[in-house]
Amino acid sequence: MTGWLGDFFRFWWALFYWNTRKTWFRMRGAHRDDCPCQTYSDSGQALDSRCEAIIYWRQPARFRRVCPLLTQTPQGWRCGVNAESVRPFWGRAVLLALALGLVLYLAGTFAVYAALRAARYDTSYLTVVWPPRWGELRAAQEKLYAARAQQALQAGKYQEALLSLEMVNQLDPHNYEAGLALAALSQAAAQPTVADHIYERLMHDVPEQRRPTAQIWFRTLLARAAYTPIKGLATTMLNEDPADRTAWLNALLFSCRQTGDADCLGTVLARNPDLPVWCTELIGIEQLLLQQHLDRALPRLTRVQRQPAAGYIPYYQVDRLLRHDQPDAASSMLRAYGSVLQPDEAAFLRLRVYQAKEWPALAGPEVEALLHYEMIPRIVAQFCANLINHPDPALFARFFARFTAANLPVDANTVPLYQATYLAATLSGDTEHARQIAARIGKFTGSDARALRGLGELLKTPAADSRLTRSLPLVPLPTEVIYAILERPAPSAK
Repeated sequence: MTGWLGDFFRFWWALFYWNTRKTWFRMRGAHRDDCPCQTYSDSGQALDSRCEAIIYWRQPARFRRVCPLLTQTPQGWRCGVNAESVRPFWGRAVLLALALGLVLYLAGTFAVYAALRAARYDTSYLTVVWPPRWGELRAAQEKLYAARAQQALQAGKYQEALLSLEMVNQLDPHNYEAGLALAALSQAAAQPTVADHIYERLMHDVPEQRRPTAQIWFRTLLARAAYTPIKGLATTMLNEDPADRTAWLNALLFSCRQTGDADCLGTVLARNPDLPVWCTELIGIEQLLLQQHLDRALPRLTRVQRQPAAGYIPYYQVDRLLRHDQPDAASSMLRAYGSVLQPDEAAFLRLRVYQAKEWPALAGPEVEALLHYEMIPRIVAQFCANLINHPDPALFARFFARFTAANLPVDANTVPLYQATYLAATLSGDTEHARQIAARIGKFTGSDARALRGLGELLKTPAADSRLTRSLPLVPLPTEVIYAILERPAPSAK
């Protein structure tokens, strides 16, 4: 075995060494005295000259793979040509080298393939062995880390999930689903700056998903009461997302109202001259209200438009009149607009008017009418938003009976509605129903709903609490409910 190994390594060394010397011999003129591989003291004649290259070989016959001129004679191994005819065999050398390279390459790729399969990469041997398909290895690695992230999430190992999702995003910055998951986890891990950076990158790198990304990003910003970035995002999307322009306008006006920033609205008007007229009109009214010019804003706020350019206009007018203690004017506007507003939207606005004027006799029938509506997500969200701003045990009991009768399944889409209902129950003092709702939510999520319970306790405090904006992002809620929580009147002011 040792002799075979020695000849094996001598073979590969001799393959290039002796061919190189023979090539140099031919280039210098092929003179007998300069022959590199024949014994110098021999005649230099064919079949009479010994081969110097095989002196140390265990089996000299193996050298014939390097030089086929080596010949077996009765006197032993001799060179088969005269010294002047000695020549290299580069074709043989190259073919043998290529064969060795191929064998080593196949062995190496098989070892790599085995290692990848052991690491649970979803790939084939052809992908490893064929260079044009090496790009698929990156996709296989991406799938592997995505699967690890999903497994870590299911096991509640959020730090591992974060690391795996970060790898997925490094491998493929255009992986939209992984980017959203990483942003959500970063938000939950109290890394809002990281989450904002990911959302901003996704809007740039995945332009075909720019609108839904902006909407998701807005909800996370709203839950954190991050009004400054909301202003910039809403201003940008006012032009880019005409289909949801009313929602972006409401977000902009809400953020400016929460921060008392009338200057921002002036800047928006100056830098966006192409906005629709109705849009600039509402921005102008809001600017006057923020500047405490109610007397100048009221004539524009109470102007009835026979054919509003957007359904948001009558809602905005009634809502702002109510916010500025003008319930009679708001009631008149509601009657003037008649069927322009959606029936459920008009009913909730009337309920707010009656609550502002403290007319329970009229509020009761309005509630009864609302309870006859189908408990679709929009109706449930508006009921909860109203109950959060105006807790009423009797009203909540009637709403909860209707909500229970609807028997909405608890799933990823309805959990925000159940959590909003829990908050409404907590603020209304209905601890028994709050406990039942929390149990249903916990059964679906597999958690103890600690964040939800903590948020409910925070909402009962009489003063603003800085912990609120740290808890809200952890509890998925309908957008209407988040608005209601952020602008709810303090209990001590009631």
